[in-house]
Amino acid sequence: MQFTEEQLLIQDMARSFAQEQIKPNAAEWDQQGTFPKDALSQMGQLGFLGMLISDQWGGSDTGNLAYVLALEEVAAADGATSTIMSVHNSVGCVPIAKFGTDEQKEKYLKPLAQGEMIGAFALTEPHTGSDAAAIKTRAVKDGDHWVINGAKQFILQGIMQG
Repeated sequence: MQFTEEQLLIQDMARSFAQEQIKPNAAEWDQQGTFPKDALSQMGQLGFLGMLISDQWGGSDTGNLAYVLALEEVAAADGATSTIMSVHNSVGCVPIAKFGTDEQKEKYLKPLAQGEMIGAFALTEPHTGSDAAAIKTRAVKDGDHWVINGAKQFILQGIMQG
């Protein structure tokens, strides 16, 4: 497969960033339970947190192949940081881009795509594990807001604060 010049530049930028900024810190982050907020902020500035989002909504719109190339380089430096990048882009940003209203995209997608917010994923429940068909958590509209009821056992990136 032939990569485009742009894809190769993105891969090289991701490799350089990951080797210089992530890899030297990964063991310490893991040992101390540190969420790599500063590195993620830099990744947002470089466009790595909005790779699948159009520039209209603050993303870098690099396409899937460049995204995978960048993700691979981040994973080579630190699997945990690549998981954050993957969850953020795929299940954090993409559903809003595909199904969100313009108001939701403005409010959430733009800051997500630029790394000002970090997306979380809450699937796993104590009684079902990750069986999406068996989840019991529900969101119910109550007047002008939503009430969410249920229990989660594991939430990726659930500790992030704005």
